[in-house]
Amino acid sequence: MTHPHDIGPVPHSHRPAPGEPERVFDALRREAVTALGDVLSALWDEVEAEVERDALGAAADYMAAQDARLAARALRMRAPVLAASFRAAIESAFERWRRAAPPRPAHDAMALMSEGQLELHLAVQQQVELLEHQWLGPLRMLDGRMAVLASRLGVADGAAHPLRPAVPVQAFAGLLDPDALPRDLRARLFKQLAARLPAVLAGLYARADALLDTAFGPVSVTPAAPGGGRAPAWQPEGGLAEARADVTNAPHDAARLAQGPLSADLARLLAAGGPDTTDSDPQGAELALVRAQLHRWRAQLARTPPSHPQDAPARDAPPRATPAVEAAKLLSVARLLQGDDPSPYARVLAGDDRRRLSEVIRLELARGLRGVGIDPDRAPLSGDDEDAIDLVGLLFQALFEANDLMQQARDLYGRLVMPCLKVALTDESLFSQRGHPARRLLDAVTEACDGNTGDTAVDRDLLEHAGRLVDRVVEEYETDQAVFALAAEELRERLDQQRRRTEVAERRAAEAIHGRERLQQARRGVAALVTERMSAQPLTEAVARFLDQHWRHHLTQTWLRDGPDSPRHRAAVAIGDAMIGIDLDAAAADGAAVAGSLRALQGPLADCYASGGLDAAAAREEITRIVAALARCDAPRRMQIPLPEDEALDDEPSDPVLRLVDGTATPAFDPTIAARMRQLRPGQGLRLIDEHGRQSVARVAWISPLTSRLLIVNRRGVRRMVVSPEELAALVGAGRALVRSIDAPFDEAMKHLWQHLSAANDDGDSMAVG
Repeated sequence: MTHPHDIGPVPHSHRPAPGEPERVFDALRREAVTALGDVLSALWDEVEAEVERDALGAAADYMAAQDARLAARALRMRAPVLAASFRAAIESAFERWRRAAPPRPAHDAMALMSEGQLELHLAVQQQVELLEHQWLGPLRMLDGRMAVLASRLGVADGAAHPLRPAVPVQAFAGLLDPDALPRDLRARLFKQLAARLPAVLAGLYARADALLDTAFGPVSVTPAAPGGGRAPAWQPEGGLAEARADVTNAPHDAARLAQGPLSADLARLLAAGGPDTTDSDPQGAELALVRAQLHRWRAQLARTPPSHPQDAPARDAPPRATPAVEAAKLLSVARLLQGDDPSPYARVLAGDDRRRLSEVIRLELARGLRGVGIDPDRAPLSGDDEDAIDLVGLLFQALFEANDLMQQARDLYGRLVMPCLKVALTDESLFSQRGHPARRLLDAVTEACDGNTGDTAVDRDLLEHAGRLVDRVVEEYETDQAVFALAAEELRERLDQQRRRTEVAERRAAEAIHGRERLQQARRGVAALVTERMSAQPLTEAVARFLDQHWRHHLTQTWLRDGPDSPRHRAAVAIGDAMIGIDLDAAAADGAAVAGSLRALQGPLADCYASGGLDAAAAREEITRIVAALARCDAPRRMQIPLPEDEALDDEPSDPVLRLVDGTATPAFDPTIAARMRQLRPGQGLRLIDEHGRQSVARVAWISPLTSRLLIVNRRGVRRMVVSPEELAALVGAGRALVRSIDAPFDEAMKHLWQHLSAANDDGDSMAVG
């Protein structure tokens, strides 16, 4: 694979003269369209050949193989059309950047993605993140040069330029039908794209860099200010839910996310001068850094006297004369413990046992070693085995700190400790490969258990199904990780089924909230109108009663059904105005005018009473009461006060999390944070923090177009709260909510592990210096 270090000089032919930004822009567009257009050369043929070879395999699913063959053949036959569409998409990206036009929205805010659309979106996101991480250094330099070109062209500062990897990847995804494309074929297509695109980008970036350097001269790039010295626009940790490429710092955030457990500071260190993570094994380099932090942390714990002797941590001591326990023997002991009572681990995860999980694992292993005749004091564990134990212990505890897991989830995780430890002892890629089978199972189990109280039959069935799959792994796992893969796939299918039900429930909840808000908006508008009319002049009691009850209700109905500007609503308003005019005529003893106006209102009044549920007899009785009052010109008239309107927006009590902010209905908030909360979009991830400091995953499911209130649900789509941007700002300001992307549970646990080790080591260094 070509890397940024492979970029060399390019010939100086056909370059525009310096200082001609339009010609530079046209040259860059031609270079990009020509170079990126070659990515699709023979791609469809190679994918079809791979599908044909796999279809001949004995283990292939015949129907699935046929679907993939037909889809691959259809793509290959449309290769010229697809190539033209791909080049057109690249050119369109350049034109949008030149005009500073915002990207077209992918779908309506109220619409929900299909399963195929979601998987394609995730595939694009992953591909873009990996490419931006790989080209982090060259992209930083190219960003500076393109910023100079943008200023010369008058393009709005901050727009993501069209040479970023997101443009070809998104253009490629635009060629595919997400709902008709088989999942395996989609994976093959993106694998081919990942194999071809880096080499093409290497040449393109080299030519673009040389062209821009000739046109505008060298550009200095300061890591602290990637936007050319301008303060970066605010965005949540992990980026906004909508297009990340639209935000100035998105490439750097994408690179940070691709780094896995690494923090943003460490990612910059690696890019600036630390270990080279663009080599053939960047994940191995990252794991080496985690191990280094782990060793520092363990050494600091060893210098701290434990409160209990059995809590003494493993020590990174010089090699001893006594040989370490053989890996095969340690694995056999772990296999014996795999089916034992998991309650010691569950108690630690539940917080009932204050010891570290890694220490409990060591005690159980020591007990098992003694059971087979090995003295753990004379045969210590190897350094790699110690690392695996600590990493597994810290990760399991981080999973519980970062998710809302109940008692049954703790039991499930307690049963998985030993199987996962066996995996970690033999395969360190568990900590670096996102597609590792054991990692996928832990992700699926966490998603099934996160916030699941088992209150409904569906929730209980999901927990029981997860429990059966965990039991199967405990019983069957020896060395074949396919046991994890099969269990993860089966549980993922069940989660996908529940997700489809959740999408329907979310839509219904959003529609219900939207309906209540429309009703409240109509009531408030009608209340203002009724108050204005009734306060204009003295009225008889009968007319005032009509206006405040029947007319108010009729106005509300026409507002909701037809809108405030509709002819039907305006006709309803005219009924009330006519009744007020009749009352004035009655006060002036103009009986003829009163009689004529009442005859003209017979039809509209009947509609008004009918909309309130009155039958013909009841309507006639109401009209008779009004006529009797109007027949007396000396009937008492006075300024009437309308009945107060109920201002409650929801028929549910306010969320307890909001009550905990400061105990008031309108909690204090920072206007700056509130403005940022208004930038959020559906799908944005959140972390909610309860009064005990425990975090839980949440996301914005829907935003009201009327009030801008946000419907926030947990990972499984269950409603957590409905809040305004100001209320969410109050939660953020009180430390009760964090705005950040939603990562896979294992990825989030790796981040927690890194942050825990870094913070502990920094504190230890500070104490040592002090």
